[in-house]
Amino acid sequence: MKKTSDGSETTPEGTSKTPARKRAAASKETKGVGAPTRPTKRRRSPEEVQARILAAAVAEFAEHSFSGARIDRISKRAKTVDRMLYYYFGSKERLYQAVLEHGYAELIAAQRSFEFDAADPVQGMRELISHSWNHYLHHPQLVRLLVTENLLRAKYLKKSSKIKGTLMPLVERASSVLAAGQQAGVFRQDADPQRILMTVMSLGFFYLSNQFTTAHWLEVDLMEPARLLAWEKHICDVVLDHLTHGA
Repeated sequence: MKKTSDGSETTPEGTSKTPARKRAAASKETKGVGAPTRPTKRRRSPEEVQARILAAAVAEFAEHSFSGARIDRISKRAKTVDRMLYYYFGSKERLYQAVLEHGYAELIAAQRSFEFDAADPVQGMRELISHSWNHYLHHPQLVRLLVTENLLRAKYLKKSSKIKGTLMPLVERASSVLAAGQQAGVFRQDADPQRILMTVMSLGFFYLSNQFTTAHWLEVDLMEPARLLAWEKHICDVVLDHLTHGA
């Protein structure tokens, strides 16, 4: 046997004769030195999980409608598991209702932000039309969701306590713009604010909700920037030609 520099002995074959307790102590001292460390996984808050689920559900219901939407695809997109969807929302129906409420909340918040200069009601009406058109244009998922809900005859919309009885701010804004124009003598006195608003929404919503079938039989790209700007101007011309005729 030979003695090593640390006082331990080795056999002729080179194996160590160091006592087990010394080897264990040495191992304990060097344990973890230079070893890779596993990053600590951040735990997501309940609010963050719900927000991810809701965003995934908006995309799924908008793409596949209510009947075609699947919980497993939503959970996969949200990077969670199916049981978390049921834990936070209860059912597919309640999740879909939450999606509708989210869409309406964004729409209402945007409408509340609209203000106009009462001294120039004609420009105010142009801005109101542009505001309505651009919200639909930049929220295509809302357009698809509303198409789905209309096919369901507003079944889930009627069930929502958050939406039920809520007055769309744009109804009030349209009435205010119209009243300012009538008082200034630039808008006809018999103009109805609900009809005006319905005209604005119809011309904008139809263009976007039916863009694929309409583009097919017109053989044009309805989403070209120039065509979108031209259609916004057309809505303004239609509404203002009606409002100013006979004023």
